[in-house]
Amino acid sequence: MRVALYGLPCAGKSYILDRIDFLEVVRGSEMLRKLNPDFQNLKDEEKEDLRKELTRILKKRDNFIVDGHYSFGDKIAFTKEDGELYDTFLYLYISPEIIRRRMELSDKNKKYLRYDSESWQKKEIEALRKYCHQQDKDFFALDNPPDNFFENILPLVEFIKAIKNGFSPKNFARKCAKEILEIAKSDTITLMDGDKTLTKVDSSHEIFSYNTKIYDGNFYTGFQSCRQEKEFCDMGFGRGEEGPALEETDIGGTGLEGEALKTAVLSLPLNKQVTSHITLDTFILTSGHGLVWEALANKLGVKAYYGFEMCAETKFFITKFLQEAGKKVIAYGDSLNDYYMLKQADDAFLIAKEDGKLSRSLADKDLGGINIVRA
Repeated sequence: MRVALYGLPCAGKSYILDRIDFLEVVRGSEMLRKLNPDFQNLKDEEKEDLRKELTRILKKRDNFIVDGHYSFGDKIAFTKEDGELYDTFLYLYISPEIIRRRMELSDKNKKYLRYDSESWQKKEIEALRKYCHQQDKDFFALDNPPDNFFENILPLVEFIKAIKNGFSPKNFARKCAKEILEIAKSDTITLMDGDKTLTKVDSSHEIFSYNTKIYDGNFYTGFQSCRQEKEFCDMGFGRGEEGPALEETDIGGTGLEGEALKTAVLSLPLNKQVTSHITLDTFILTSGHGLVWEALANKLGVKAYYGFEMCAETKFFITKFLQEAGKKVIAYGDSLNDYYMLKQADDAFLIAKEDGKLSRSLADKDLGGINIVRA
């Protein structure tokens, strides 16, 4: 397992690495200076050669985490060799305002104040995410809305430990795709998001009165889905992937149990514009509560896939893996959590609100090739 931790200068990568004791910690900048003490004064071509030399050295090692930079302002430092070396990419996102304040206090990093931190981070995240999608690697954006910095980094350290122990939306997607291929009867597979696509409402809010700030950063990677799982558990209604039937269940904090809970779930309003397109080979991919979507899937006569590894990357990779197996994929979704799946699908349908407005999470996204359908 080779993990890369990326982020802007002053993001705080070293602070995190100082607290990791379950992987070998490699300090990329320190190793570069060991290779050449005058590294900072080298020409760009010479720096790139040294970075490539560092990756060749690290290829002989395993089970480590290393800090790194995708770019320095407008100069890209990321190389093909970097991409091939690492299994998993983490990106530490910090509020641009906080990054700027830290740079102002750093003699070493004041030179980067001429760059816009917000667009710089956005470009790096999208570039790394795209690369990981192309190369079948896990990518995670690490953010902490609404604070947008980590006063307590224990959640980050625990998450990195989970990655070491096998947490992988990509691998989960491969498992789901394999099962779908075994079930499917035709060459066309339809993938549908759950909340606000199949249902007109957010089921977790309706059933559990659940509200969260976790997705305010609009990243929707496995880090955010993992944090949602913790919130579910902390509020007393874990997803229940292996739990009892809904008829027998009392989910803490809802005030509902047994038949009353089942009635509330099955009374959720469905989007007929979407349900009318359910076929024999339709599958639900949802970040919602497992018990809720098991019940709704049974009502609709389809199978649902869910869990704390279900995120935007999982949906994307399921689509990609099905296509690589020769299947045509039709996809339905409503937000950034579905965006990469929709862009990858052969035919894609984005569900707008009844007034025609789209999810705010899609504000700056290219929707070319995606059909927009009003709920």
